[in-house]
Amino acid sequence: MPLLLKETFKAWIDHMPPGGPKLIVVGKVQVNTGGWQVSLRRRVPQGINPNILILDVSAQAPDGIVTQVITDIPLRYEERPPLHEYTQVNVVDGKDEVAVEVGHTH
Repeated sequence: MPLLLKETFKAWIDHMPPGGPKLIVVGKVQVNTGGWQVSLRRRVPQGINPNILILDVSAQAPDGIVTQVITDIPLRYEERPPLHEYTQVNVVDGKDEVAVEVGHTH
């Protein structure tokens, strides 16, 4: 199972043109073999506070023979336009989680 590299997660709403505001969440997970498919997915249903976005780490283990090498996998989630005025994003992997405040770029 991937390990959340908590210090790598950041979230912000990009207000720069073109296209209007866009929420961007980035971070990394670490796995101990090659071949993993990992992504961030919006949790359905969300929690009770609409200003806190919950993202689940979706991970698919590799099949067959794989290299035994520790690998950092970058993750990215985008939402345009943001569905709420998010103040926080919680990234959850089933056994651990990280909460990050949402910044703004203008």
